[in-house]
Amino acid sequence: MEDLAREAIEAALHAGADFADVRVEKSHLTTIEISNGVTKKSATSRLRGAGIRAFKNGAWAFGQVNTLMPKAMQERGRSVAKLALAIEERASEKFELDAPVYEDTCRMNVSEDVQEVPVEEKVDLARRIDKQAQDYDDRISNSRAVYGDFSCVLHVANSFGTSVTVENSLPRVISSVTAKGNGDRRTAFKSYGARGGFEELKGEFPQTLGTETAELAVRMLRSTAVQGGIYDVILDPILNGVMIHEAFGHACEADNWPAHTTVLEDKLGERLGPENLNIVDDPTLPGMRGSFDYDWEGTKATRRTLVKNGILTELLHSLETASRLDKNPNGAARSQSFMYGPLPRMSNTFMESGEWEVDEMIEDTGNGLLLCSFNYGYTDPAKGQFMFQASHGFEITDGQVGPMVRDVSIAGQILDMLPRIDAIGNDFKMDAGTCGKSGQKVPDMNGGPHARIRKVPVGGM
Repeated sequence: MEDLAREAIEAALHAGADFADVRVEKSHLTTIEISNGVTKKSATSRLRGAGIRAFKNGAWAFGQVNTLMPKAMQERGRSVAKLALAIEERASEKFELDAPVYEDTCRMNVSEDVQEVPVEEKVDLARRIDKQAQDYDDRISNSRAVYGDFSCVLHVANSFGTSVTVENSLPRVISSVTAKGNGDRRTAFKSYGARGGFEELKGEFPQTLGTETAELAVRMLRSTAVQGGIYDVILDPILNGVMIHEAFGHACEADNWPAHTTVLEDKLGERLGPENLNIVDDPTLPGMRGSFDYDWEGTKATRRTLVKNGILTELLHSLETASRLDKNPNGAARSQSFMYGPLPRMSNTFMESGEWEVDEMIEDTGNGLLLCSFNYGYTDPAKGQFMFQASHGFEITDGQVGPMVRDVSIAGQILDMLPRIDAIGNDFKMDAGTCGKSGQKVPDMNGGPHARIRKVPVGGM
Protein backbone atom coordinates (compact mmCIF):
# COMPACT_ATOMS: atom_id res chain seq x y z
CA MET A 1 0.00 0.00 0.00
CA GLU A 2 2.86 2.36 0.85
CA ASP A 3 4.59 1.94 -2.52
CA LEU A 4 1.32 2.39 -4.42
CA ALA A 5 0.57 5.63 -2.58
CA ARG A 6 4.08 7.02 -3.02
CA GLU A 7 4.10 6.35 -6.77
CA ALA A 8 0.69 8.01 -7.24
CA ILE A 9 1.87 11.06 -5.28
CA GLU A 10 5.04 11.32 -7.37
CA ALA A 11 2.96 11.17 -10.55
CA ALA A 12 0.78 14.05 -9.32
CA LEU A 13 3.79 16.18 -8.36
CA HIS A 14 5.52 15.55 -11.68
CA ALA A 15 2.32 16.72 -13.39
CA GLY A 16 2.54 20.07 -11.59
CA ALA A 17 0.64 19.73 -8.30
CA ASP A 18 1.87 21.70 -5.28
CA PHE A 19 0.58 18.99 -2.95
CA ALA A 20 -0.94 15.53 -3.30
CA ASP A 21 -2.32 12.94 -0.95
CA VAL A 22 -3.62 9.39 -1.29
CA ARG A 23 -5.96 7.19 0.73
CA VAL A 24 -5.60 3.47 -0.01
CA GLU A 25 -8.39 1.39 1.51
CA LYS A 26 -9.20 -2.30 1.91
CA SER A 27 -12.53 -2.75 3.69
CA HIS A 28 -15.11 -5.41 4.49
CA LEU A 29 -18.80 -4.91 5.30
CA THR A 30 -21.45 -7.28 6.68
CA THR A 31 -25.18 -6.53 6.98
CA ILE A 32 -27.82 -8.93 8.33
CA GLU A 33 -31.47 -7.99 8.78
CA ILE A 34 -34.12 -10.14 10.47
CA SER A 35 -37.76 -8.99 10.60
CA ASN A 36 -40.50 -10.94 12.37
CA GLY A 37 -38.41 -14.10 12.22
CA VAL A 38 -37.67 -13.79 8.49
CA THR A 39 -34.22 -13.08 7.08
CA LYS A 40 -34.60 -9.99 4.91
CA LYS A 41 -30.94 -9.43 4.13
CA SER A 42 -27.65 -11.24 4.58
CA ALA A 43 -24.84 -9.67 2.63
CA THR A 44 -21.10 -9.18 2.73
CA SER A 45 -19.02 -6.97 0.49
CA ARG A 46 -15.40 -6.05 -0.01
CA LEU A 47 -14.09 -2.73 -1.22
CA ARG A 48 -10.62 -1.92 -2.49
CA GLY A 49 -9.40 1.25 -4.07
CA ALA A 50 -7.76 4.61 -3.60
CA GLY A 51 -8.78 8.26 -3.43
CA ILE A 52 -6.24 10.74 -4.80
CA ARG A 53 -6.21 14.53 -4.38
CA ALA A 54 -4.07 17.19 -5.96
CA PHE A 55 -3.74 20.81 -4.82
CA LYS A 56 -2.53 23.84 -6.76
CA ASN A 57 -2.58 27.36 -5.30
CA GLY A 58 -6.02 27.11 -3.68
CA ALA A 59 -7.57 24.68 -6.18
CA TRP A 60 -8.37 21.06 -5.34
CA ALA A 61 -9.03 18.14 -7.67
CA PHE A 62 -10.11 14.68 -6.54
CA GLY A 63 -10.35 11.31 -8.22
CA GLN A 64 -10.62 7.68 -7.25
CA VAL A 65 -9.81 4.25 -8.64
CA ASN A 66 -11.55 0.98 -7.81
CA THR A 67 -8.37 -1.00 -8.21
CA LEU A 68 -4.95 -1.09 -6.60
CA MET A 69 -3.04 -1.56 -9.85
CA PRO A 70 0.03 0.73 -9.91
CA LYS A 71 -0.55 1.96 -13.47
CA ALA A 72 -4.16 2.98 -12.76
CA MET A 73 -3.19 4.86 -9.60
CA GLN A 74 -0.35 6.72 -11.30
CA GLU A 75 -2.60 7.70 -14.20
CA ARG A 76 -5.22 8.98 -11.75
CA GLY A 77 -2.53 10.95 -9.90
CA ARG A 78 -1.53 12.67 -13.13
CA SER A 79 -5.12 13.35 -14.20
CA VAL A 80 -6.18 14.97 -10.91
CA ALA A 81 -3.03 17.12 -10.93
CA LYS A 82 -3.83 18.33 -14.46
CA LEU A 83 -7.38 19.11 -13.36
CA ALA A 84 -6.11 21.13 -10.37
CA LEU A 85 -3.88 23.14 -12.70
CA ALA A 86 -6.77 23.71 -15.09
CA ILE A 87 -9.05 25.17 -12.42
CA GLU A 88 -6.35 27.06 -10.49
CA GLU A 89 -7.42 30.43 -11.89
CA ARG A 90 -10.98 29.87 -10.67
CA ALA A 91 -10.01 29.22 -7.06
CA SER A 92 -11.96 31.62 -4.83
CA GLU A 93 -9.01 32.09 -2.49
CA LYS A 94 -5.30 31.55 -3.07
CA PHE A 95 -3.55 29.88 -0.15
CA GLU A 96 -0.81 27.43 0.70
CA LEU A 97 -1.15 24.24 2.70
CA ASP A 98 0.85 23.48 5.81
CA ALA A 99 0.71 20.34 7.92
CA PRO A 100 2.68 18.31 10.45
CA VAL A 101 4.26 15.07 9.22
CA TYR A 102 3.43 11.70 10.78
CA GLU A 103 4.78 8.20 10.23
CA ASP A 104 2.97 5.47 12.14
CA THR A 105 1.20 2.11 12.03
CA CYS A 106 -1.76 1.50 14.36
CA ARG A 107 -3.22 -1.98 14.74
CA MET A 108 -6.53 -2.94 16.34
CA ASN A 109 -6.20 -5.18 19.40
CA VAL A 110 -9.36 -7.32 19.38
CA SER A 111 -10.27 -10.70 20.85
CA GLU A 112 -12.66 -11.71 18.06
CA ASP A 113 -11.96 -10.28 14.62
CA VAL A 114 -15.33 -9.57 12.99
CA GLN A 115 -14.04 -10.99 9.71
CA GLU A 116 -13.20 -14.31 11.37
CA VAL A 117 -16.51 -14.76 13.23
CA PRO A 118 -18.74 -17.21 11.31
CA VAL A 119 -21.67 -15.50 9.60
CA GLU A 120 -23.95 -18.02 11.33
CA GLU A 121 -23.01 -16.52 14.69
CA LYS A 122 -23.85 -13.04 13.44
CA VAL A 123 -27.19 -14.23 12.06
CA ASP A 124 -27.94 -15.95 15.38
CA LEU A 125 -27.37 -12.71 17.30
CA ALA A 126 -29.76 -10.81 15.03
CA ARG A 127 -32.34 -13.62 15.29
CA ARG A 128 -32.17 -13.62 19.09
CA ILE A 129 -32.70 -9.86 19.25
CA ASP A 130 -35.67 -10.12 16.88
CA LYS A 131 -37.17 -13.06 18.82
CA GLN A 132 -36.76 -11.27 22.16
CA ALA A 133 -38.99 -8.51 20.83
CA GLN A 134 -41.53 -10.91 19.31
CA ASP A 135 -41.82 -12.89 22.55
CA TYR A 136 -42.05 -9.91 24.88
CA ASP A 137 -45.77 -9.14 24.57
CA ASP A 138 -48.77 -10.03 22.41
CA ARG A 139 -49.05 -6.36 21.47
CA ILE A 140 -45.81 -6.47 19.48
CA SER A 141 -46.90 -6.19 15.85
CA ASN A 142 -43.56 -5.80 14.13
CA SER A 143 -39.91 -6.25 14.97
CA ARG A 144 -36.69 -5.69 13.11
CA ALA A 145 -33.13 -6.51 14.13
CA VAL A 146 -30.01 -5.54 12.21
CA TYR A 147 -26.45 -6.72 12.71
CA GLY A 148 -23.70 -4.83 10.93
CA ASP A 149 -19.93 -4.69 10.99
CA PHE A 150 -17.33 -2.70 9.12
CA SER A 151 -13.59 -3.32 9.17
CA CYS A 152 -10.83 -1.77 7.13
CA VAL A 153 -7.16 -1.11 6.68
CA LEU A 154 -6.47 2.47 5.57
CA HIS A 155 -3.16 3.88 4.43
CA VAL A 156 -2.82 7.66 4.15
CA ALA A 157 0.20 9.36 2.59
CA ASN A 158 0.96 12.84 1.31
CA SER A 159 3.69 14.78 -0.42
CA PHE A 160 4.84 16.40 2.84
CA GLY A 161 6.04 12.98 3.99
CA THR A 162 3.13 11.68 6.07
CA SER A 163 2.70 7.90 5.87
CA VAL A 164 0.30 6.27 8.32
CA THR A 165 -1.53 2.94 8.28
CA VAL A 166 -4.52 2.42 10.56
CA GLU A 167 -7.06 -0.33 11.20
CA ASN A 168 -10.68 0.03 12.20
CA SER A 169 -13.41 -2.39 13.31
CA LEU A 170 -16.98 -1.29 14.04
CA PRO A 171 -19.65 -3.85 15.06
CA ARG A 172 -23.23 -2.70 15.69
CA VAL A 173 -26.71 -4.05 16.44
CA ILE A 174 -30.05 -2.24 15.99
CA SER A 175 -33.56 -3.06 17.20
CA SER A 176 -36.77 -1.42 15.99
CA VAL A 177 -40.05 -2.62 17.53
CA THR A 178 -43.67 -1.58 16.95
CA ALA A 179 -46.45 -2.22 19.46
CA LYS A 180 -50.22 -1.91 18.80
CA GLY A 181 -53.03 -1.54 21.31
CA ASN A 182 -56.18 0.47 22.03
CA GLY A 183 -56.23 1.78 18.48
CA ASP A 184 -52.70 3.16 18.77
CA ARG A 185 -49.35 2.21 17.31
CA ARG A 186 -45.94 3.12 18.77
CA THR A 187 -42.42 2.34 17.54
CA ALA A 188 -39.29 2.25 19.69
CA PHE A 189 -35.69 2.18 18.50
CA LYS A 190 -32.48 1.27 20.30
CA SER A 191 -28.98 0.45 19.12
CA TYR A 192 -25.52 -0.40 20.38
CA GLY A 193 -22.24 0.12 18.58
CA ALA A 194 -18.57 0.22 19.48
CA ARG A 195 -15.04 0.21 18.12
CA GLY A 196 -13.50 -3.19 18.64
CA GLY A 197 -14.11 -6.83 17.84
CA PHE A 198 -17.20 -9.02 17.94
CA GLU A 199 -16.65 -9.34 21.69
CA GLU A 200 -17.98 -5.80 22.08
CA LEU A 201 -21.49 -7.16 21.40
CA LYS A 202 -21.39 -9.75 24.18
CA GLY A 203 -22.29 -7.37 27.02
CA GLU A 204 -25.67 -7.39 28.74
CA PHE A 205 -27.25 -4.49 26.83
CA PRO A 206 -26.57 -5.65 23.24
CA GLN A 207 -27.54 -9.20 24.22
CA THR A 208 -30.94 -8.05 25.55
CA LEU A 209 -31.52 -5.28 23.02
CA GLY A 210 -34.77 -6.73 21.65
CA THR A 211 -36.33 -7.01 25.10
CA GLU A 212 -35.31 -3.47 26.04
CA THR A 213 -36.76 -2.03 22.83
CA ALA A 214 -40.01 -4.00 23.06
CA GLU A 215 -40.50 -2.94 26.68
CA LEU A 216 -40.24 0.71 25.65
CA ALA A 217 -42.63 0.27 22.70
CA VAL A 218 -45.29 -1.27 24.96
CA ARG A 219 -44.84 1.44 27.60
CA MET A 220 -45.31 4.09 24.93
CA LEU A 221 -48.83 2.77 24.25
CA ARG A 222 -49.82 4.23 27.63
CA SER A 223 -48.38 7.66 26.84
CA THR A 224 -50.46 10.75 26.22
CA ALA A 225 -49.96 13.89 24.15
CA VAL A 226 -48.69 17.04 25.82
CA GLN A 227 -50.04 20.55 25.40
CA GLY A 228 -47.67 22.78 23.44
CA GLY A 229 -46.19 25.78 25.21
CA ILE A 230 -43.13 27.08 27.05
CA TYR A 231 -41.64 24.61 29.53
CA ASP A 232 -38.62 24.07 31.71
CA VAL A 233 -37.17 20.96 30.09
CA ILE A 234 -34.69 18.31 31.20
CA LEU A 235 -33.02 16.50 28.30
CA ASP A 236 -31.82 12.94 28.86
CA PRO A 237 -28.24 12.11 27.74
CA ILE A 238 -29.32 10.89 24.29
CA LEU A 239 -31.46 13.91 23.38
CA ASN A 240 -28.89 16.24 24.94
CA GLY A 241 -26.23 14.63 22.76
CA VAL A 242 -28.39 15.01 19.66
CA MET A 243 -28.86 18.72 20.37
CA ILE A 244 -25.14 19.26 20.96
CA HIS A 245 -24.18 17.29 17.85
CA GLU A 246 -26.78 18.54 15.40
CA ALA A 247 -27.51 22.11 16.49
CA PHE A 248 -24.04 23.03 17.75
CA GLY A 249 -21.39 20.58 16.53
CA HIS A 250 -22.08 20.96 12.82
CA ALA A 251 -21.72 24.71 13.20
CA CYS A 252 -18.20 24.05 14.61
CA GLU A 253 -17.04 22.26 11.45
CA ALA A 254 -14.57 24.77 10.07
CA ASP A 255 -15.45 24.41 6.39
CA ASN A 256 -18.51 26.50 7.28
CA TRP A 257 -16.29 29.52 8.03
CA PRO A 258 -14.96 30.30 4.52
CA ALA A 259 -18.45 29.55 3.17
CA HIS A 260 -20.12 31.86 5.75
CA THR A 261 -22.61 29.10 6.60
CA THR A 262 -22.30 28.95 10.39
CA VAL A 263 -24.13 30.84 13.10
CA LEU A 264 -20.85 30.74 15.06
CA GLU A 265 -18.92 32.89 12.60
CA ASP A 266 -16.91 35.53 14.50
CA LYS A 267 -17.86 33.86 17.82
CA LEU A 268 -14.47 32.31 18.66
CA GLY A 269 -13.44 33.47 22.11
CA GLU A 270 -16.94 34.65 22.99
CA ARG A 271 -19.19 33.37 25.75
CA LEU A 272 -22.01 31.14 24.52
CA GLY A 273 -23.25 29.59 27.74
CA PRO A 274 -22.78 29.27 31.52
CA GLU A 275 -19.36 28.81 33.09
CA ASN A 276 -20.01 25.14 33.84
CA LEU A 277 -20.73 24.33 30.17
CA ASN A 278 -18.02 22.30 28.45
CA ILE A 279 -18.49 20.66 25.04
CA VAL A 280 -15.93 18.23 23.66
CA ASP A 281 -15.31 16.27 20.47
CA ASP A 282 -12.86 13.44 21.17
CA PRO A 283 -11.85 10.72 18.67
CA THR A 284 -9.22 9.31 21.06
CA LEU A 285 -11.68 7.67 23.48
CA PRO A 286 -11.14 3.89 23.55
CA GLY A 287 -13.96 1.67 22.34
CA MET A 288 -16.13 4.49 21.00
CA ARG A 289 -17.73 4.07 17.57
CA GLY A 290 -16.54 7.51 16.47
CA SER A 291 -12.91 7.00 17.50
CA PHE A 292 -9.85 6.74 15.25
CA ASP A 293 -6.07 7.07 15.56
CA TYR A 294 -5.40 9.34 12.58
CA ASP A 295 -7.88 11.21 10.44
CA TRP A 296 -8.36 10.65 6.71
CA GLU A 297 -5.65 13.21 5.88
CA GLY A 298 -3.10 11.49 8.11
CA THR A 299 -3.29 14.00 10.98
CA LYS A 300 -3.09 12.51 14.46
CA ALA A 301 -6.43 12.43 16.27
CA THR A 302 -6.71 14.86 19.19
CA ARG A 303 -9.26 15.80 21.82
CA ARG A 304 -11.00 19.05 20.82
CA THR A 305 -12.58 21.23 23.50
CA LEU A 306 -15.12 23.19 21.49
CA VAL A 307 -16.54 25.06 24.49
CA LYS A 308 -14.59 25.56 27.71
CA ASN A 309 -16.28 27.20 30.68
CA GLY A 310 -18.98 28.51 28.36
CA ILE A 311 -16.59 30.06 25.81
CA LEU A 312 -16.16 28.89 22.20
CA THR A 313 -12.50 27.88 22.04
CA GLU A 314 -11.89 25.52 19.11
CA LEU A 315 -13.23 24.36 15.74
CA LEU A 316 -12.98 21.09 13.82
CA HIS A 317 -10.29 21.43 11.16
CA SER A 318 -9.02 19.80 8.02
CA LEU A 319 -5.68 20.71 6.46
CA GLU A 320 -7.44 23.22 4.22
CA THR A 321 -9.46 24.99 6.90
CA ALA A 322 -6.50 25.10 9.28
CA SER A 323 -4.37 26.68 6.56
CA ARG A 324 -7.03 29.19 5.48
CA LEU A 325 -7.92 30.22 9.04
CA ASP A 326 -4.31 30.17 10.33
CA LYS A 327 -4.98 27.43 12.89
CA ASN A 328 -3.36 24.09 13.65
CA PRO A 329 -4.95 21.01 12.05
CA ASN A 330 -6.54 18.87 14.78
CA GLY A 331 -7.38 15.62 13.05
CA ALA A 332 -11.03 16.21 12.15
CA ALA A 333 -10.96 15.41 8.41
CA ARG A 334 -13.06 12.31 7.67
CA SER A 335 -14.54 10.59 4.64
CA GLN A 336 -17.01 7.75 4.20
CA SER A 337 -14.55 5.82 2.05
CA PHE A 338 -11.77 6.33 -0.48
CA MET A 339 -14.46 7.33 -3.00
CA TYR A 340 -15.04 10.64 -1.19
CA GLY A 341 -12.85 13.60 -0.30
CA PRO A 342 -12.26 14.34 3.42
CA LEU A 343 -14.33 17.00 5.20
CA PRO A 344 -14.23 18.42 8.74
CA ARG A 345 -16.48 16.08 10.75
CA MET A 346 -17.34 15.26 14.34
CA SER A 347 -16.33 12.01 16.07
CA ASN A 348 -17.52 11.45 19.67
CA THR A 349 -19.26 14.67 20.66
CA PHE A 350 -20.63 15.36 24.11
CA MET A 351 -21.38 17.78 26.90
CA GLU A 352 -19.18 17.11 29.91
CA SER A 353 -20.82 16.13 33.19
CA GLY A 354 -21.65 18.64 35.90
CA GLU A 355 -22.50 18.37 39.58
CA TRP A 356 -26.27 17.86 39.78
CA GLU A 357 -27.83 14.59 40.89
CA VAL A 358 -30.58 13.83 38.40
CA ASP A 359 -33.19 13.28 41.15
CA GLU A 360 -32.31 16.65 42.67
CA MET A 361 -32.56 18.31 39.25
CA ILE A 362 -36.06 16.88 38.77
CA GLU A 363 -37.16 17.92 42.26
CA ASP A 364 -35.73 21.41 41.79
CA THR A 365 -37.54 21.82 38.44
CA GLY A 366 -40.95 21.65 40.09
CA ASN A 367 -43.08 21.52 36.95
CA GLY A 368 -41.83 20.80 33.45
CA LEU A 369 -40.88 17.96 31.13
CA LEU A 370 -38.23 15.23 31.06
CA LEU A 371 -37.62 14.41 27.39
CA CYS A 372 -35.88 11.26 26.22
CA SER A 373 -34.18 9.92 23.10
CA PHE A 374 -34.84 11.08 19.57
CA ASN A 375 -37.18 10.40 16.65
CA TYR A 376 -36.32 12.98 14.01
CA GLY A 377 -35.53 16.64 13.50
CA TYR A 378 -33.77 19.25 11.43
CA THR A 379 -31.08 21.85 11.95
CA ASP A 380 -29.70 24.82 10.02
CA PRO A 381 -26.06 25.50 11.01
CA ALA A 382 -26.09 28.83 9.18
CA LYS A 383 -28.93 30.20 11.32
CA GLY A 384 -28.58 27.98 14.39
CA GLN A 385 -32.23 26.99 14.21
CA PHE A 386 -33.35 23.47 15.10
CA MET A 387 -36.29 21.24 15.87
CA PHE A 388 -36.04 17.80 17.48
CA GLN A 389 -38.84 15.40 18.31
CA ALA A 390 -38.21 13.27 21.38
CA SER A 391 -38.97 9.57 21.26
CA HIS A 392 -40.93 9.98 24.49
CA GLY A 393 -40.90 11.93 27.72
CA PHE A 394 -42.44 12.39 31.14
CA GLU A 395 -44.33 15.14 32.86
CA ILE A 396 -42.63 16.63 35.91
CA THR A 397 -45.20 17.71 38.48
CA ASP A 398 -44.35 19.09 41.91
CA GLY A 399 -40.80 17.79 41.54
CA GLN A 400 -41.86 14.23 40.72
CA VAL A 401 -41.71 12.25 37.48
CA GLY A 402 -45.26 11.71 36.24
CA PRO A 403 -46.98 10.03 33.29
CA MET A 404 -45.23 9.29 30.01
CA VAL A 405 -45.88 11.73 27.15
CA ARG A 406 -45.38 11.44 23.39
CA ASP A 407 -45.23 13.50 20.20
CA VAL A 408 -43.14 16.13 21.98
CA SER A 409 -40.71 18.37 20.13
CA ILE A 410 -38.39 21.18 21.13
CA ALA A 411 -37.42 24.05 18.86
CA GLY A 412 -35.26 27.12 19.06
CA GLN A 413 -32.02 28.82 18.14
CA ILE A 414 -28.86 27.32 19.62
CA LEU A 415 -27.31 30.66 20.66
CA ASP A 416 -30.52 31.45 22.56
CA MET A 417 -30.71 27.97 24.05
CA LEU A 418 -27.20 27.46 25.44
CA PRO A 419 -27.40 30.39 27.93
CA ARG A 420 -30.61 28.90 29.35
CA ILE A 421 -28.84 25.75 30.52
CA ASP A 422 -28.82 26.12 34.30
CA ALA A 423 -28.28 22.56 35.57
CA ILE A 424 -25.95 19.83 34.28
CA GLY A 425 -26.12 16.32 35.70
CA ASN A 426 -23.27 14.27 37.11
CA ASP A 427 -24.30 11.24 35.04
CA PHE A 428 -23.00 10.42 31.55
CA LYS A 429 -24.05 8.24 28.62
CA MET A 430 -23.08 7.99 24.96
CA ASP A 431 -25.19 6.72 22.05
CA ALA A 432 -23.83 5.24 18.82
CA GLY A 433 -24.99 6.54 15.48
CA THR A 434 -24.11 7.58 11.95
CA CYS A 435 -23.74 11.19 10.84
CA GLY A 436 -24.55 12.47 7.37
CA LYS A 437 -23.04 15.48 5.62
CA SER A 438 -22.59 16.36 1.94
CA GLY A 439 -23.71 12.89 0.89
CA GLN A 440 -21.23 11.12 3.18
CA LYS A 441 -22.02 9.00 6.24
CA VAL A 442 -19.49 8.39 9.00
CA PRO A 443 -19.80 6.52 12.33
CA ASP A 444 -20.07 8.68 15.42
CA MET A 445 -21.28 8.87 19.00
CA ASN A 446 -22.88 11.66 20.96
CA GLY A 447 -24.21 12.10 24.45
CA GLY A 448 -23.52 13.65 27.82
CA PRO A 449 -25.43 14.02 31.09
CA HIS A 450 -28.98 15.08 31.82
CA ALA A 451 -29.25 18.86 31.39
CA ARG A 452 -31.97 21.36 32.22
CA ILE A 453 -32.91 24.24 29.93
CA ARG A 454 -35.31 26.94 31.06
CA LYS A 455 -38.23 28.29 29.02
CA VAL A 456 -38.02 26.03 25.98
CA PRO A 457 -40.64 26.21 23.17
CA VAL A 458 -42.30 22.79 23.13
CA GLY A 459 -44.58 21.45 20.42
CA GLY A 460 -47.32 18.98 21.31
CA MET A 461 -51.03 18.76 20.57
